[in-house]
Amino acid sequence: MKENYKFFRDSLKKLKPYDPHQVPYKVKLNANENPYGLPEEIIEEILRKAKDLQYSRYPNGNSQKLSEIVSSSWNLNVDNIVIGNGSDELIDYLIKAFSEKGRGVISPAPSFAMYKLYSLINGCDFIEISLDQNNFSLNEDKVLEEAKRADSSIVFIAYPNAPTGNYFAEDKIIKIIEESSCLVVVDEAYYEFGGKTFVPLISRYNNLAILRTFSKGYSLASLRVGYLLSNPEIIQEVRKVKSPFNVNSFSQLAAQVVFENKEILKDGIRSIIKEREKLIIRINELSPFKAYPSQTNFVLVEVGSKEKSNLVYNNLLEKGILVQTIYEPAFSTSRYFLRITVGNKKENEILIKGLENVSKNHSLSRTDWQTGRPVDWQTNRPNYLID
Repeated sequence: MKENYKFFRDSLKKLKPYDPHQVPYKVKLNANENPYGLPEEIIEEILRKAKDLQYSRYPNGNSQKLSEIVSSSWNLNVDNIVIGNGSDELIDYLIKAFSEKGRGVISPAPSFAMYKLYSLINGCDFIEISLDQNNFSLNEDKVLEEAKRADSSIVFIAYPNAPTGNYFAEDKIIKIIEESSCLVVVDEAYYEFGGKTFVPLISRYNNLAILRTFSKGYSLASLRVGYLLSNPEIIQEVRKVKSPFNVNSFSQLAAQVVFENKEILKDGIRSIIKEREKLIIRINELSPFKAYPSQTNFVLVEVGSKEKSNLVYNNLLEKGILVQTIYEPAFSTSRYFLRITVGNKKENEILIKGLENVSKNHSLSRTDWQTGRPVDWQTNRPNYLID
């Protein structure tokens, strides 16, 4: 590349393109997808109705029917909702609408990687506030310290948090909403697995927005559908930066059918929760692993050092088991984790056998958990940012 080219953005020089690194696998437990998929009856209804779509026409620009169905279920209306091409797109829209170069976007660490990525792409300053080392709780005072600065704009809070899997105390989040003067975005991507929500508070606070996705509990990760709920003023600003036809007609239709039949999906969600609790117990019986409580469809597992993290990850991959590694220097430079999606019963059995094998054959113990050195895990293994 010639050095005199002036059309490249300086702010992107240190960013690397997202690369999914297609890795062969037998059991995929790295992206927090729903292992049960859609029931056949829902798929058949989607395909039957898809025959009537006008494929030569642009989709409805505001996903009108889907917006009406989703918003009304929360006693809201279409002025309270924006449908996105996945919640990732909505995160980008929120930053475009409410922040800019030189302004601060705040998030706990560790948390969903896309908050940081879109902040940097949009030229914003990204501020990470480390979670408590013992229980992953939110430090609301430090969040507020940053949020009260004149140039701060948005606070992103995942609820429950990813990758730690826990809920933050509701009163701490309310304190941030009431005292920060920032837009506070509560990301409820895993709502279906924990059941707690801030949606009823939208009418009380004019600086609150809620993110949701169809990718987890609703098994539509491949079609990329998410939605944002907030007051009409926030929604209007987001629509200013929204692409005109951002969600295709088939995705709108599929999400509508799924939402109308969401009761059918509850058996699968209950199965994931049941398997999650069994998985936590069984992992904690193995050395050196420590599985933490979760309110999501994944489990955070502490492994120990960098060397152990590499060893476990690679041994599982050799068996065709794909999991996600987590190392976040803003949180800790000595703690290494695996984030493991809760699979179906068969997949979880394969995972446990893989963990048993590496624990037994390599004589792992918990005695040297703090021997790891800082390392950028993204340079050494698949960089899966989808959460």
